Amino acid sequence: MIKKTSQSIQNFYQLFTSGLTLNEIERLVSVDARDTYAYYAKHIKETDLRHNRFKRFLIICWNLFVAFLLRLTPARRLFYAIAVLCLFYSFYYYSFAIMTFLLALEVADKLITKDELQLARDIQMSLLPSTLNPPAGYDIAAYSDVASSVGGDYYDLIPLSDGSRIVVIGDVSGKGISAALYMVKVQTALQLLAKQSSDPRELLIRLNRYLYGQLKKNYFLTIALLQIYPDGGIRYCRAGHTPAFFWENKSRTCIKLQPNGAALGLAPSDAEEAGNAEQNNGSNGRYYEQMIETHSSKLEAGDVLVLFTDGVPETVNNYEQEFGENRILEIVSENSHVSAEGVKTSLINELANFRNGTELRDDTTFVIIKRTT
Repeated sequence: MIKKTSQSIQNFYQLFTSGLTLNEIERLVSVDARDTYAYYAKHIKETDLRHNRFKRFLIICWNLFVAFLLRLTPARRLFYAIAVLCLFYSFYYYSFAIMTFLLALEVADKLITKDELQLARDIQMSLLPSTLNPPAGYDIAAYSDVASSVGGDYYDLIPLSDGSRIVVIGDVSGKGISAALYMVKVQTALQLLAKQSSDPRELLIRLNRYLYGQLKKNYFLTIALLQIYPDGGIRYCRAGHTPAFFWENKSRTCIKLQPNGAALGLAPSDAEEAGNAEQNNGSNGRYYEQMIETHSSKLEAGDVLVLFTDGVPETVNNYEQEFGENRILEIVSENSHVSAEGVKTSLINELANFRNGTELRDDTTFVIIKRTT
């Protein structure tokens, strides 16, 4: 009897602890709880500061509870109320059964959504170039990771009719499904526009003309275009994007390339758009083409260019410290003698070591371009 009871307790323990890790518990307490609170807090009214601290706490708890109830479907809300009443009148078994039933429904909804998001992630990753085919004399490697199941970062390598390539890296504000949908829209538009013009500055102007007025409020796109020629020549434009790092092998120095350029979707491209924007009180008085500059130079053998989104330097560790741009510079300088793939591997490893298991809070994307001859 004792042996049978002991085995039952052991089975019960294994049922509830199978696959459990300390990291998962930490995530539940710190990350999941924080995100859940942030979600429901968006749907509650601000608490009157004239109340004392304890009363404000009670009001916040009640408002969070109401926000939780209103997020349930009407039928599930009714069953939840029945379960609470059963608990109040000591019908514990009925209350447990109803609560378990509702929890099963919520878990099923979440798992179905998770499967759909995984499919969306697979589709999104398939839109990124599976192989990078640079011009002769170049070595290119790229990496992208998302904070949510899908994200708003992307990179691309677009061949042009004159034998050059356009290296693209972009970042849609925010993360998740909305950012991913905008990313697909931008990627498709840019590939079509590249068939009409090979000038990166003109491409940004045309892309802004296409996007202006289409992005929802509080959404914008930062992007950088790097045109590379077989002879080593480059033309670089950016639209509000993070600077590129240029490692000059001959002088053993690293230079920031940051020509002027505003994010896409915030300003009209021409007078006609500006007139429409003024009617809607949306123009800032400047045309987009007035904000875009082009950096032109030439790469020599051993030179390295790094394009990245802000998720790379803003990666944080357990102490809320940011990875920072200086660490990127150090990694590039210390690994400038290896291939682009080698630089990529070193940067990935350093980012992982720095995070040390901390949640990725923003999409992280970078492209390494090295001149080999």
